[in-house]
Amino acid sequence: MGLVAHFKMMADYHRWAHEILLRHIKPISNDEYRHECGLYFQSVHGTLNHLLLGDMLWHGRFVGRPVAITGLDHEFHSSREALMAALTSQAACWVDYVAQLTEARCKEVLSYQSSKGIQYALPTGQLLGHVFNHGTHHRGQVSAIITQLGYPCPEMDLVYYMLDRDKG
Repeated sequence: MGLVAHFKMMADYHRWAHEILLRHIKPISNDEYRHECGLYFQSVHGTLNHLLLGDMLWHGRFVGRPVAITGLDHEFHSSREALMAALTSQAACWVDYVAQLTEARCKEVLSYQSSKGIQYALPTGQLLGHVFNHGTHHRGQVSAIITQLGYPCPEMDLVYYMLDRDKG
């Protein structure tokens, strides 16, 4: 599998895993959703917000439309419903982005400025790998919390995505 095919699968997996996680979050109460539960971004809401922030920040860098933030906990949506809709929409943006990707582009260097104003330059393909890994990391954190709260554990491993995709 070439890099482009891999990233197409990862973008679609990212979208699919968001959908699974968000479906499992719907039943939790608002108090549980906003409760500080020891996560780096405090709550399920804070962590989902950071997940959206990361997706928006990186997508903006890739497409040349930087996103202004006040910090890594910058809140885009205080409403649970608006945040969930934005996560779904942003995940679809990654699917669209990688649909236009080429093997050559994966090897090109992307220069960007960090949230702290530091300039970096890394290969596009490696940065895309980071984007999808970042999503997996934070979905896992949220999954652990909702499971601790007594709700069913979402099955979001890549293998479940591949099995689900092969069924359809």
